[in-house]
Amino acid sequence: MRLCLFFMLVLQIGVSASGYTQQRVSLSMQDVTLEHVLKELKKQTGLRFFYSVEKVRSEQKKVVNIENDVLENALRSVLMGTGLTFTIMNDVVVIKDEVVATADSLQKGQQLLKGIVKDKAGEPLPGVTILIEGTTIGCATDIDGKYSLTLPGEVKGVVLVFRFVGMETKKVSMDEVKDKEILQGKKELVVVLEEQTENLDDVVVTGIFRRSKELATGASVTVTGEQLKMVGNQNILQSLRTLDPSFKIVENNLNGSDPNALPEIEVRGANGIPDLDANYKGNPNQPLFILDGFEVSLQRVVDLDPNRVESISILKDASAAALYGSRSANGVIVIETKAPEIGRLRLSYNGDYAVVMPDLTDYDLLNAREALELQKDAGHFEGRSLSNDIEMKEYYNRMLKNVMEGVDTYWLSKPLRTAFEHRHNFELSGGDKVIRYGINFSVRMTPGVMKGSSHNNYMGGVFLQYRKGGLLFKNDLQITANESKNSPYGEFSQYVSLNPYVRPYDEQGRPVKLFDDKYPDFLEGSQFNKNPLYNATLHSVDEEKYTDFTNNFSIEWTISENLTLMGRFSLTKQFNSSDLFYSASHTMFEELGDPINSPDEFLRRGKASFSNGESFSILGDLNLRYGQSFGKHNIYAVVGLNASQSKNHDKTVDVEGFPNDNMSSIAFAKQYYKDSRPEATYGIQRLAGILGTFNYSYDRRYLFDFSLKVDGSSNFGSNNRFAPIWSLGAGWNIHNESWMEKMAAISILKLRCSYGITASQNFAPFQATSMYSYETGRHYAGLIPAWLKGIGNKDLKWQTTHVLNLGLELGFVDSRYMINIDYYQRRTDNLLADVTIATSTGFSSYKENIGETENRGFEATVKAMFIKRPQDQIYWSVNVSAAHNRNKITKISNFMKKRNEEVIKKAEEENQSAPVILYEEGRSLTDIYAVRSLGIDPATGNELYLTKQGLTTFTYNSFDQVAVGNTRPDLEGIIGTSLTYKNLTFSANFRYKIGGQIYNSTLVDRVENADLYGNVDRRIYDDRWRKEGDQSLYKSIFDKTTTRPTSRFVQDENVFTCESVSLGYDIKHKGILRTLGMERLRVNAYMNDIMRLSTVRQERGINYPFANRIAFSLSATF
Repeated sequence: MRLCLFFMLVLQIGVSASGYTQQRVSLSMQDVTLEHVLKELKKQTGLRFFYSVEKVRSEQKKVVNIENDVLENALRSVLMGTGLTFTIMNDVVVIKDEVVATADSLQKGQQLLKGIVKDKAGEPLPGVTILIEGTTIGCATDIDGKYSLTLPGEVKGVVLVFRFVGMETKKVSMDEVKDKEILQGKKELVVVLEEQTENLDDVVVTGIFRRSKELATGASVTVTGEQLKMVGNQNILQSLRTLDPSFKIVENNLNGSDPNALPEIEVRGANGIPDLDANYKGNPNQPLFILDGFEVSLQRVVDLDPNRVESISILKDASAAALYGSRSANGVIVIETKAPEIGRLRLSYNGDYAVVMPDLTDYDLLNAREALELQKDAGHFEGRSLSNDIEMKEYYNRMLKNVMEGVDTYWLSKPLRTAFEHRHNFELSGGDKVIRYGINFSVRMTPGVMKGSSHNNYMGGVFLQYRKGGLLFKNDLQITANESKNSPYGEFSQYVSLNPYVRPYDEQGRPVKLFDDKYPDFLEGSQFNKNPLYNATLHSVDEEKYTDFTNNFSIEWTISENLTLMGRFSLTKQFNSSDLFYSASHTMFEELGDPINSPDEFLRRGKASFSNGESFSILGDLNLRYGQSFGKHNIYAVVGLNASQSKNHDKTVDVEGFPNDNMSSIAFAKQYYKDSRPEATYGIQRLAGILGTFNYSYDRRYLFDFSLKVDGSSNFGSNNRFAPIWSLGAGWNIHNESWMEKMAAISILKLRCSYGITASQNFAPFQATSMYSYETGRHYAGLIPAWLKGIGNKDLKWQTTHVLNLGLELGFVDSRYMINIDYYQRRTDNLLADVTIATSTGFSSYKENIGETENRGFEATVKAMFIKRPQDQIYWSVNVSAAHNRNKITKISNFMKKRNEEVIKKAEEENQSAPVILYEEGRSLTDIYAVRSLGIDPATGNELYLTKQGLTTFTYNSFDQVAVGNTRPDLEGIIGTSLTYKNLTFSANFRYKIGGQIYNSTLVDRVENADLYGNVDRRIYDDRWRKEGDQSLYKSIFDKTTTRPTSRFVQDENVFTCESVSLGYDIKHKGILRTLGMERLRVNAYMNDIMRLSTVRQERGINYPFANRIAFSLSATF
């Protein structure tokens, strides 16, 4: 039976190959290498050639003259005398080492080695080539995967090389074979080959299909899970920003390293104007996240275990991202997770551990003695009357006594800790060519550096894959539970301002509620007499939870070799809740009445907020894919359709008045919040679309792409439900031109160009619909009245973005040196904004498409592999990336202009010290607006301003504010290096920012406008105006006027940070692994954000401090 199968296999190969071997070719080439000859044969036949570049290039140049001969004869002729032979299977020509069983080197004392070669599923592999390294002595496995090979008498130093198409080449050193029976030929040497993994650097992963990067015209980048883990083990987004300059996490100076704060993400800058009333579902500039083919939330991506990630692709331009239609304007992040491997049952463990330390290097505060002296010099302990003056002096003396007794409280350390993060992932997997299965479970404990804060995540899932003939079924069920807690110690900014001369604890070591029970009632700064440490001892709750159930199912039908039909269906159900409770004893209620004089107000102490909600999403798509090669012509096409629906329902109740800490249930509340009532929100969104994409390449030189996506959404007006999204792309692989063969040093030279229109629908579901509000507290004739809350707009259109991209890819010396440059221009029109309408309608504005923005920029990446010595297993590379982006508002509505005036007017009336956000035509979204300053007048000590008209004045006017800087740097990128030596890997990545400005709020709020009743920045003494003639940067310390936003505090910011340092080691010693019962063991160590150099000194991490991170990871497979 096996013999019959063998002959059927040979017959099938012969029949499929015969048509290709009979193709006729003609060659007339002088003084060319074998590689050039093979490339010419590839062009004439349209077949795919696989060979070792090093071997064919090492052959001497030759003269070839073949006229109208069949391919088989031509190959024999050109390979003659090279030690190489060929095999043709279907449309693939494999050039390989010629196996010649000559035994010139085999003398007496020879040994016979027997064995079998299998795949990971345990199936035998017929046709595996086995060679003694450095010779042409070898053999091949038979139909049962067995082989026998005669070895020399001395096997020391002998290495066997096993090769098979579609499998990774494997080398076996006979020095490591300790079983004497194997060496004597009594037992078989079993060798297992693994499937050849696709080089993701050469592939574009879109989430719908995969394409060769050589044939793609879009701007995209793909990174592997291993590359992500080389950078860090915190989360995949933190690692991704280090690997690509276009992916930016906007630094949040308020939330710092808060584990519960979601990052703000941008790809190639911001396209949209933030909604003034916060009606967006999320950040309008956030990219689309696709996980295993389905859209997911940012929270889901942040919580995803990096150990499960196979690859991440960033689709940046219209040609790459238009497949996702209305959701692609801000770029698309495509994440693929690892599928279970074929083979025996395996248990894998991945552990990540980290020590996280608060970073307080940017804080420089006064000590106890300095703070008390400053407040005395500023006259804060002088009363306005005799009795008041006595009380003030008594208070001062009590504080001075504390200082004399050595009280110098370092408040910054009180709410902080060094946190220990840990994550554990277990996966059980296995299967064969028919069934694959995987069960995973992970737990992640992320305590923050603020005491009591945490973000804990639990995930578990089951993956099943079944293949039957041409059908492939996959089902992935994932369950996620998350619990987030905010610190009961409050915001970090409270501790920054507390005076260091007060005692935080009583004699028993318990936090006091008030630092001084005799604190004068008339003295300002009473907030500095309250101890936030006391609040942490109370029963307080501030937490959020969610549980997510997601099931992804797909079926793929391979109709023929060139035609595939795939259907996917996803269900997601999520339950979420949040609880907030403040005890009646909390210091925030200290001024809320007293039980005798105002009992009603007093009984309002203690408050809570309870909310819960749920959401349900259904997504489905159906795609038909076709790919075919006709000689030099390659086409690939996809048609498909998709539909989705998402619903959410949330309820919130805010109550107040709780008797004591132990009675925190909503049932014990006295009443709803004052002037409030329960709230509920409901939303539903539907999306449907059709897709068509066509890709064509000629001779792998000339490339053309076209994509069309028509989406319809319930978010927009009934007259504009549907929007056509399209893209055109073209490319030229210059390196595949025949005249490039003489430029052997250039391995890649490619030009790309694409243009298209994408769209965005990251907006509220009912913005185009007239909204009504019911007055449940009133009635008319037994009926509940309703009033029109918002007028609808049937003509509301999609916000669309026109994207142009020009790209260059250049590679030298077998792509060891690579240069990638992209220039882009993105124009967003139909911006959603509020338009002013006549007040006679009963409304001041309604939603309309008015406004345009434009983004221009470039990205450049240079990678150099300076050392590449595979024989010594040494690799060293350096990479440098740079990104530049500038945006501009080209059009805004009259309402936005009116809104600017109202914002400025409010800032003037309220004497605001922070810059306002303004939107002006011709200016950037990231501009800083302030009044221009000429500095401090030496004669008077007053600030001298410049009006909009260019006149000098001592009078500050908010309407004189103009753009005085831009927070976006001129250039930003990464300088990185990686080194691999055998099993050891090292990498380091540094981020730089050049240009750009920042408004130094520390100098304003903590120096000039500092509240001297609390602690302040040490620079309060520096360069202050004291007397006439002083050339100074800051006003007099006795000047009590509020410093307003001026250009005096806008500073140029240049930053250099050490973003990541990692060291890893693969333990491959078979003795150690065998003792531990493992197949694989790898350890990694990381340091993240350990250094930051900046030209601007300001306090960072206002509400939650930043942190430094030292981490360690362990990966083991049993």
